Amino acid sequence: SDLKTADLLPAADPYGQGNTASQALLARAGTNAPVDWVMVQLRNNASPTTVVDEMAAMVLANGKVVMANGESPLYFADAPRGQYRVAAWHRNHLAAMTATSTQLGTGVSSVNFGDPALSMYGTEPRRILGGIAVLWAGDVDGNGTLRYTGQDNDRDPILTRIGGMVPTNSVTGYHPEDVNLDGVVRYVGAANDRDPILQGIGGTVPTLTRTEQLP
Repeated sequence: SDLKTADLLPAADPYGQGNTASQALLARAGTNAPVDWVMVQLRNNASPTTVVDEMAAMVLANGKVVMANGESPLYFADAPRGQYRVAAWHRNHLAAMTATSTQLGTGVSSVNFGDPALSMYGTEPRRILGGIAVLWAGDVDGNGTLRYTGQDNDRDPILTRIGGMVPTNSVTGYHPEDVNLDGVVRYVGAANDRDPILQGIGGTVPTLTRTEQLP
């Protein structure tokens, strides 16, 4: 929750949904502190390219996702009762979607994206860290592909953000180039935002890429 601690987390969602976080939510601390905005989508089970409803919500330090007013569970007013696949994405992480549907509308349902055993769509849609599944970080330009080198790579925008000339510079703020979400954009040194991109594509061959696993 470094963004919140540094008072950098915006009250307005960055996805253009028009949601505004309540002051009570932004004031939370500890494991209930907000980390960042995420987008949660309900997709048609038979035709998962179709988004039935979506919501800009907030993920907390304990991994729970809540609505902008701080309430949970998420309530999708425009989705009729039925079977849905659930997708989640973040402004500089690759999205992921469940491979099977969840029945919604007959009570509270839980989908744990942090569970490595959860059946997901595609090939290696999440990264496994210490027994916890996470979204792949480093999609700085938001085009659905992690690239370390070449055209439309995600590394160069980091250098551009810090000034484009001196790689040891750093910039504080709420930026997509802040891959590790610590509130500071760094190109080199400890906690830099370039290394996670290389790790995301395999860690050794800089020309490899990783593509978002959505239909």
